Amino acid sequence: MKITGAIFDMDGTLLNSMDYWGKVATEFLTKNGYDATNDDNRRFLEQGMREFYAYATTTLGMTKSYDEVHDEIYNLIREKYETVVKPKDGAIEMLDALLEKGVKMCLATATDKETVEIVLKRLGMEKYFSKIFTVKEVGIGKSQPKIYQLALEYLGTPKDSTYVFEDAYYAINTAHSNGFLVVGIYDKNVFVSKEEIKKLCDYYIDENDRYNIDFLLK
Repeated sequence: MKITGAIFDMDGTLLNSMDYWGKVATEFLTKNGYDATNDDNRRFLEQGMREFYAYATTTLGMTKSYDEVHDEIYNLIREKYETVVKPKDGAIEMLDALLEKGVKMCLATATDKETVEIVLKRLGMEKYFSKIFTVKEVGIGKSQPKIYQLALEYLGTPKDSTYVFEDAYYAINTAHSNGFLVVGIYDKNVFVSKEEIKKLCDYYIDENDRYNIDFLLK
């Protein structure tokens, strides 16, 4: 069915920001006096902020609140959004095509709202999204479907013509398992193989596809 609504993840899906997120977990843990490894970065990328916080408190014994951990991590990375993060090649052209067709679009992101607004304004991308849903405001991460459900309710578009655009395996799995149509987006920082991700997607946009979404616009 032709697309009428789109729920977009931001990092790794529309922006080339995951290279910076791929280092922030070890930087944060080291700063707080914990031994850190690349496995900590991988856990952060694969599971998201809230699950990483659960690991830091239950396994490492960290006593900081979720808000403290969240804010410290964003203080480490916000400068990247203010200066060097860019759209992935072809992402703007895709958004322009959807906008021209009248597709309703919103963001569902694990990034905090202040940072999202900073980078969207700098890149001139505010016009594409009528609302921003964040994990922090929703109160639960993308291992649960709440953020997608709220986004769908807001858009008011039929579920069978609304697509979730995501790069992360765990988020794709959540959306797929809860009956959402999914467009998977390749990002080099995702550790799960493309073959495994494709099994959960209705469509998959690979690294050389340049966000060709003709299959959704016909």
